[in-house]
Amino acid sequence: MADAPPALLERLGTAVDPLVPKWSWPAESTIRRLLARIDVDAPDRAVGAWFADRQTRGQGLRGLAIDGWSILRVLYSRSSMGN
Repeated sequence: MADAPPALLERLGTAVDPLVPKWSWPAESTIRRLLARIDVDAPDRAVGAWFADRQTRGQGLRGLAIDGWSILRVLYSRSSMGN
């Protein structure tokens, strides 16, 4: 989190400490609770639905392998742009 852009830090609920001009970080327990609530199957369902929408009748099965780093780069670039 130390190198995350300020816009992302704000969206995650961090704040600038008024006494010391540095970002305050969430506690480890907060991060653990957040990660425990994440639906890890949601991205898989979303990508699968997206592919299903684009497949026309008569086409065979198609697939695309996406590694985690590719997804993180897209998410990081979107958060940097303020989306």
